[in-house]
Amino acid sequence: MTSSITLGGIRDVDLGFRVLEESKEPLLPSTRDIGVTIPGKHGQYDFGADLTERAFSYSCAFVSDGTNYDVPSPAGLQQRVRTLARHLTDSYGRPRIVQLIRAFEPDKFYLVRYAGSASLERLIYNSIGLFELELVAFDPFAYSVQEHITEQTITSSPTKLVIESEGTIRSDALITLTNIGSTTLNSFKITNEYQIE
Repeated sequence: MTSSITLGGIRDVDLGFRVLEESKEPLLPSTRDIGVTIPGKHGQYDFGADLTERAFSYSCAFVSDGTNYDVPSPAGLQQRVRTLARHLTDSYGRPRIVQLIRAFEPDKFYLVRYAGSASLERLIYNSIGLFELELVAFDPFAYSVQEHITEQTITSSPTKLVIESEGTIRSDALITLTNIGSTTLNSFKITNEYQIE
């Protein structure tokens, strides 16, 4: 089974490798459980839980193009290794944050960086390379590739606007006010209310 990912706007095949299969991607990240032990009481008092980072692990092979898995020479393999390493690090050699988009969910992205280690297994006279690509999203939630923008001209006070999120996680809206006309906007108040679940 093969898959495809995009890292920082560049597809895996354009970086010289191909994702062979996806693995170790849990349904949800691990939880950070918050509780306290109370003397004289069995168990713990539960204060709920938060999600930890989301880890991605991909089995990959360096390829010469998007159609086959042969790398013409050991030097060609090494060039692809260096290309991927440059793409995953900044000018100081530190892992940088890039967008991860998966082919089966092209409208969502995660902000990830390289984490852990990636050992390269060289095969067939050092001309083919297999490796595990370990990525971590310290913010475990996916974001939409496309923004949802709502524009409205306010002509009366007070004004009530209803903005619906298409996501599944409660998030703040980015509100930008622009004064159009010659009247100066002296004061305003924004009340952000969520619908009770």
